[in-house]
Amino acid sequence: MASIRVVDDGAPPIVEKGRETPFKQGNFYVFDVEDDIARYWNKLAPAKRAELSKQSRKENKDLRLILDPFVHRPRTTK
Repeated sequence: MASIRVVDDGAPPIVEKGRETPFKQGNFYVFDVEDDIARYWNKLAPAKRAELSKQSRKENKDLRLILDPFVHRPRTTK
């Protein structure tokens, strides 16, 4: 397990039932995620991170649920 840091924008993060609640560290929320999701998050530009965080609020979904399809895309077959 690894962790990602999401900038605190004033509202508490949305957490799906059954998942760990992120904790506050300075002006960040720290989420526990799988290693491959953390690698993907660390490679993202700060603007894209902010966009995904806003999308999480808009769709009222856990940020980890939004990141998962980007990392674990199904293979396309003919």
